Amino acid sequence: MNQSDVKQCSLRLAARGESEACPKDRCAFWERGGAVLEGDCLIERLGVDVRDRELAEYLLEARQRLEQARDLAEAEEAHREFAHRLGRDV
Repeated sequence: MNQSDVKQCSLRLAARGESEACPKDRCAFWERGGAVLEGDCLIERLGVDVRDRELAEYLLEARQRLEQARDLAEAEEAHREFAHRLGRDV
């Protein structure tokens, strides 16, 4: 797959005019696929018009906040598990 085949994040492009490869399942707006549909961007699947730059910026910021919260929760869980393995309660 060459660089032109890589799907670009429509939010980042609309909000900031920057190119970013779609982070797929690392994105807070990514919907995992199943038996019927392949995984895809929730924003694109719903047909949200991100040509409105303010809306695109808002959604991009919401994505980043959701991802930070997920990363923090994962870090806290890893810390608890590590402490549990050491025999300490946190």
